[in-house]
Amino acid sequence: MVTFENVSFSYQTGMETPASSVVLKDVNLHIKKGECIVLCGKSGCGKTTMLRLVNGLAPHFYAGNLQGAVRVHGMDIPSSDLPKISRFVGSVFQNPRTQFFHMDTTGEMAFNLENQNMPREKMKKRLEEVAYHLHLEELLERDIFELSGGEKQQIACGSVYASLPEVVVLDEPSSNLDMESIQKLQKLIRTMKEDGKTILMSEHRLWYLSGMTDRYILMDNGRIIREYEPIEINALTQQERTALGLRAVNPQQLHIMPETANRNLNQEPAIEIHGLTFNRGQRQVLDIRHLAIPKGAIVAVIGENGAGKSTLSLCLAGLLRHNGTIMIERKTVPNKKLPETAFLVMQEAGHQLFSDSVMGELTLNNPSLTEEQAQAVLRELGLAGLENRHPGSLSGGQQQRLALATAICNRRPVMLYDEPTSGQDGDNLLRTVEIIRKANENAVCSLIVSHDPELIARCATHILHIHAGEVKKLLPLDERGNIYMWKVFREDAQIRKPQKTGIPRLLEFTAPFGSMLFLSQLLAGASALLLLAPFLCVYFAARELLDFLLGGSIDASALAYWGLWALGFELAGLIVNFIALLLSHKAAFHTEQNLKMAVLEHLSRLPLGYFEENSSGKLRKIIDENSKQTESYLAHQLPDLVGAQVSMVAAALLMLAVDWRIGLPVLVLMMIGFAFQMSMMGEETMNFMKRYQDAQEDMSHEAVEYVRGISVIKIFGQSVHSLRRFKEAIHAYRDDALAYTMACKPGYVAFNTVVNSSFLALIPAALIGMAAAADLETFAQNFLFYLIFAPACAAMLNKLMYMTNYKMQAVESMRRIDEILLTREQAEPREFKLPQGNDVRFDHVTFTYPTGEGPAISDVSFLAKGGTVTALVGHSGSGKSTIGSLIPRFYDIQEGCISIGGVALSSMNRKALMERVAFVFQNPKLLKASIEENVRGGKKNAAAEDILNALHLAGCDDILEKLPDGIHTMIGGKGVYLSGGEIQRLAIARAILKDAPIIVLDEATAFADPENEAQIQQALKELTKNKTVIMIAHRLSTITDADQIIVMKGGQIAEYGRHEELAARQGEYARMWTEYQKSIRWQMDNVGNTAGVHHDALKSGQEQEAASC
Repeated sequence: MVTFENVSFSYQTGMETPASSVVLKDVNLHIKKGECIVLCGKSGCGKTTMLRLVNGLAPHFYAGNLQGAVRVHGMDIPSSDLPKISRFVGSVFQNPRTQFFHMDTTGEMAFNLENQNMPREKMKKRLEEVAYHLHLEELLERDIFELSGGEKQQIACGSVYASLPEVVVLDEPSSNLDMESIQKLQKLIRTMKEDGKTILMSEHRLWYLSGMTDRYILMDNGRIIREYEPIEINALTQQERTALGLRAVNPQQLHIMPETANRNLNQEPAIEIHGLTFNRGQRQVLDIRHLAIPKGAIVAVIGENGAGKSTLSLCLAGLLRHNGTIMIERKTVPNKKLPETAFLVMQEAGHQLFSDSVMGELTLNNPSLTEEQAQAVLRELGLAGLENRHPGSLSGGQQQRLALATAICNRRPVMLYDEPTSGQDGDNLLRTVEIIRKANENAVCSLIVSHDPELIARCATHILHIHAGEVKKLLPLDERGNIYMWKVFREDAQIRKPQKTGIPRLLEFTAPFGSMLFLSQLLAGASALLLLAPFLCVYFAARELLDFLLGGSIDASALAYWGLWALGFELAGLIVNFIALLLSHKAAFHTEQNLKMAVLEHLSRLPLGYFEENSSGKLRKIIDENSKQTESYLAHQLPDLVGAQVSMVAAALLMLAVDWRIGLPVLVLMMIGFAFQMSMMGEETMNFMKRYQDAQEDMSHEAVEYVRGISVIKIFGQSVHSLRRFKEAIHAYRDDALAYTMACKPGYVAFNTVVNSSFLALIPAALIGMAAAADLETFAQNFLFYLIFAPACAAMLNKLMYMTNYKMQAVESMRRIDEILLTREQAEPREFKLPQGNDVRFDHVTFTYPTGEGPAISDVSFLAKGGTVTALVGHSGSGKSTIGSLIPRFYDIQEGCISIGGVALSSMNRKALMERVAFVFQNPKLLKASIEENVRGGKKNAAAEDILNALHLAGCDDILEKLPDGIHTMIGGKGVYLSGGEIQRLAIARAILKDAPIIVLDEATAFADPENEAQIQQALKELTKNKTVIMIAHRLSTITDADQIIVMKGGQIAEYGRHEELAARQGEYARMWTEYQKSIRWQMDNVGNTAGVHHDALKSGQEQEAASC
């Protein structure tokens, strides 16, 4: 497919390297169709040039001297033109922005197809296929400039894939990507390989290509020095990889213990941050209430894309205006002084290189730096000999190192680095580590924004996790910190990024009544104008009265005329406003309905694990209160806001039109009032509102939990202790409400003072106007207008203030609803597979709960064969229930694979999976419905006879006999209440009716009394006949007959086997069995002793009675 025969190549003068430099030397390589080949080696070894020879950019665009032959698909590259080559070879560059030609994503993906003159309908169908196949639906019809780096890389891959090339070349595609984006890129490359594409790429990060690469081609100084099979390159030691300039080649090699874990640091804070906030428009990007970074620390800042990591570094560098306080070595540093205190090395280093030479870049604004010192720094960073090169002619990695050199030479107290190892090979990674450490010796602390675990493990002393603009954790990078870091790296972003926020996002839910809402706003504006007209009528009537007072005659008909017009305008305004409100209410009610339905439908598609982390009280409040707030805004406040805005514009024009000399001072006064009003609507107020609503949600949640547990609280006399969290939530709500109020106080007082002091402007204007007026009567008439109209303007501004505040609340409400709507659903396979059997296999499975710091289970592998019983035992917290909850896919795992019948859970349809697995919980829930309806939950179309048979098999006959309405008896609410054991048996009946081939039992007899336990055990025998059973148990006597017992300890499998084998090994299970036997004997001894005491007491009593007789 691709052949290099004795290829040597050198660039012409003026290109990237001098003419005398031979970039490739006698290269021979043959790549078969469908192979995935990775070119690796140190920077500058010739990898990119080989890719350019394959896609034709060299020698057609990058001119040079080519010797030997390069053929692709039988086509000679030097003699073929680029359009012809592009039909067979697709290219993805290191920086995808350099290959984009369109402003939107769909146009970009269609660009290659347009160049191939593909018919429109065929092109449209092809784009739909590509988006479906590569999971790019969410990225279509988007602005290219709004995409993250990973999303841009996905679009570049999609554009290439759409053109159906035989060969795909990728030049360091992961260099600027975070971990989540790398995982998506990995899936894209795997899809291309599965489709038979020939893939040739150059890459420094090799670990994510493990399992996909057929051969690794190691290059050095323009030559191929060795080819590695995957098994060979994986066998290289760390020392061997370092010598070859290679980074980790598989995911396991990334998990190295941090080198700075035991470093002792000064606990005195180097940087203290208080109330740091930053907003872009109405969207809050940062909200850091408090953060203290120890002196001498090198802190790795981690988190998802868009979390606010780079924004934090820009704020610390003084490049963004923010609210809050930043203290360095206990001294408050104003924003304008931060650039003199901190130095930031940007991710795209070319943005901060300004000189015309490398040496000039080091000495720029640094006159004290000597040439010898600069030369030493350049040698240390591998840039020796490039002193006179223009920074723009350097490679991306060289520019990154030049920015690092500039940082070292400037010696600022705070050093900030944003992805300093993007595009760096193994040698330069280690060199960067040493440079950062050395620079930190002369600084108070350093912060590194990075997704590179190799850099972090070798360099950082702490990790700082930023999520959604807030600090989640600041931990030393010890063993616990390392576990937490990998937990963050493994997580996909749980929240999608909205394309629209605030009111534009809310308006998306107004369909199909959006036009009705728009019409209501037009009518609200018209109503505002009509309701202004009566003021003019009153003004004209007052002029008639003024004429009379000045000695003229009164015209009663004119007064009546203006009075009737005022009444007419008032009635017309009210009628139009009534129609506007009717329309806005109708649109608002449907919008509220659309919001609630969208949220409920989305919740139905979320995994059950989501509801473990988000209480019902919290979700109920988010849905009900926030949707109600948006309805109120659309129905009432939005028309009023439009009316107030139209009124203010019309009033300003009128004030200038009647007599600008009087109107201008009043208008200036109103503008000052408006400025005070806006001061209450800024970033700080939005942050206070967010905290206020957060506190309200927490208080609501704690109130629900308190009421639910009040019976237990009273029984155990824990009233004071249990009230603590509820009381703290109330106090937090009080504090945030007061802080919100006090934050608005200065602006509100100033606003009211100004708008209610219109006479302060009118009286001086009147005195000056009277002195300058040629006609006092006309001036008096005009002045009368302002006396009437100025108070009305104050009322309009007041209304505008309140409506704007309601708008802020609606924006915050929509943001909170989006927290649910934008939560990622569990991925559904597009082409699902059906299991061929009922075996359950765990293959190197690692899983961490979203709220956990470390893995709940780690590297768990076992096989539960179809039709057998597998028991999971171990102490509490060992991971048993976690394994059980992963089988029905309550959560998605981060590593490994879980399969049923040879098919991975992720490849199964959710409905098919639920039909195949039945789960009996430790604490089952029943609906407030009849027994029949509760059991029918196992099979919707079950006949009444089948339900009765399931209840019989589950040993529920005695339950039905004592209930007057039998299976029609209502449970809970106004119905009957059952014991825990009875509820458990009904849950088993439901599982029997479902008749799923795989049963997961989670401590099914945990809360049963002896009588109920015997009945439950009998019911379980009926349930598990000929089924694959995963049983979680603490009572070891119940699992002695299991086909396989798996002993869990600390989230890992300690041992496994049958009962007899494990008991004989004298391991963890034998110890547990011995302890269990002792506990049984202790219980029996206690029962015997109790019985003896009762017997002695009875005998003594009888003797005393005989003696008394």
